[in-house]
Amino acid sequence: MPPKKESIIFVMNVGIVRHGTQSSSQLLDKQKFILKHIIQKKIFLRPKDEVGVILMGSDSSKSDSVTGLDNVQELCKMQVGNWDLIKKIEKLNTTNLSCSWMEAIYAAIEYIKHECVDNNERKIILLSTFNEEKDIVDQFEAEDIVKKLNEKEIFFIAIGERALDDIDEESETASEALLRNVLQQVNGQNLSFEQAMLDVRFYKRPSTKPRPWSCSMELGDFSIPIIGISKMMNEVKLPNMVQKAKISTLDVTDQEISIKSIAEWTDNNKTIYTEEDIIRSYVYGGKAIPVSEEAKASMTQNSNKKCYKIHGFTARENVPMEYWLSNGTYVIVPATESGSVPFYSLVQAMVDKNVVAIVEKVYRNNLEPNMVALFPSIDVPNEWLDTSNLDTKLWCFIEIALPFEQDYVAIIEKPLKFVNNELSKEQSDAVDELLSSLELPKATATNGCEKYLPGFMPEPGTQHMWDTLAARALHPDKPLPPIADDVLNLLEQPEFLKEKCKPVAEKIKNLFLLEKKEPLYRNRKKLAEMASKQSDADNDVFMTQTVKKEKKDTTHNDSDKSKNNELFDDCDFNVDEIDNI
Repeated sequence: MPPKKESIIFVMNVGIVRHGTQSSSQLLDKQKFILKHIIQKKIFLRPKDEVGVILMGSDSSKSDSVTGLDNVQELCKMQVGNWDLIKKIEKLNTTNLSCSWMEAIYAAIEYIKHECVDNNERKIILLSTFNEEKDIVDQFEAEDIVKKLNEKEIFFIAIGERALDDIDEESETASEALLRNVLQQVNGQNLSFEQAMLDVRFYKRPSTKPRPWSCSMELGDFSIPIIGISKMMNEVKLPNMVQKAKISTLDVTDQEISIKSIAEWTDNNKTIYTEEDIIRSYVYGGKAIPVSEEAKASMTQNSNKKCYKIHGFTARENVPMEYWLSNGTYVIVPATESGSVPFYSLVQAMVDKNVVAIVEKVYRNNLEPNMVALFPSIDVPNEWLDTSNLDTKLWCFIEIALPFEQDYVAIIEKPLKFVNNELSKEQSDAVDELLSSLELPKATATNGCEKYLPGFMPEPGTQHMWDTLAARALHPDKPLPPIADDVLNLLEQPEFLKEKCKPVAEKIKNLFLLEKKEPLYRNRKKLAEMASKQSDADNDVFMTQTVKKEKKDTTHNDSDKSKNNELFDDCDFNVDEIDNI
């Protein structure tokens, strides 16, 4: 089910909260950072949410403020997140006007009455130092603030220089004490600026409510009603790009209009046809074979019914990880209280036998069946026996899809037995130690690596793409920025893992000797050169043989001539006398 639209009102402190103090530009920069990234998330992930901004410590006499309070001014009307609003926030400067957060809360509630017409989820995010003087704090009652917030069903979030949970009662200011009282009564949330900046910096998948899938699990003649809840997260997609062009008319200059793509079907003669004249077909061997709607309907499978049928059980080692096909899983739990006892009994029996169930699953009618494996999961021993509190049970089945035989051939890995046979025992043990040293501990939060916990790790590639799009939208004439350091740090190995892997890496370096080999293309080049040299050598041999043969033939001719001369010498015929004839 898609989440409900939100209407968020930001209350920023651009002035001072205590007389005789100076406004801080660093504090304002932190507030700008938080607002900028929250609005960017709204633009990318939830473009229908509305945003409003109220300024504490701003001169309200220059505008028609709906709040009616001094030094409180709304920066904009309630609107969807856009880049122009972010540019306005970036141009804000500090002032020396004073205002308390209690006054700003009343101003934000009045702003909601005028601007929030739809029945959306309403939130007030207050950013301030919470250091007002005690005589000003005493003018306000926590119960009255709580009453105003509850009347409009407003969720209250306060962001300050320090979190209230980290403050001792002795060092707590009167303003912080009043804030703590309000937050406890309205069940609000409190963060420090550092926590908030860390939370809003990276884009994460938006939280969605799970949609359960109901069916009956069949085991022979026995049936158990179950509910499946998907654990697979949907990928966050960028909004569709809208092409626009600027046109000028007599009345309006440089008006932006959306470019619409219209599909046209033409033949070789450029004749345009409508969609009704088009016959869909499949091309096989260069020949188009049309398929009618009646033929498609007859080929569609209409006999499969929604089911969840257990065909058998197999040992757990018979379903290794390489058979796990899907990138997400389902959590299977009993749907009714009456079905919980046989369900948990089946879980217990499968755990005792160390087996998994092979199930045929048809998600809904007329869909193709899939084969899945059910892995029993037990987290709290013997708690399932208490049927008085079924909502807290942690016993369940984990469903993972399995491939069919013809699909497994495409993903099967090549055997590495010949590689393992070449390794010595020391080398094999060193590789196992390296893999073990690279594993994260179960309690990663205690080692300062909360980002590696499930759901905490953002995607660096998507994050950089969003940062690039935001930079292009806000600064179209400037070059694109490089990858941010905090994005690059996501790819860095944790320090404790580096120290853990260092001795194992040295062991690997000593056991495996690397030999420098030339790339394959160089070897091919050398082979070609060798072939060329061999060809030249063969030609030289041929030429040598030819010269020798020619010399031999020449010698033979000379001998013939000498023989002829001898014949002439033996003859009495005078050759010189021919010239006188």
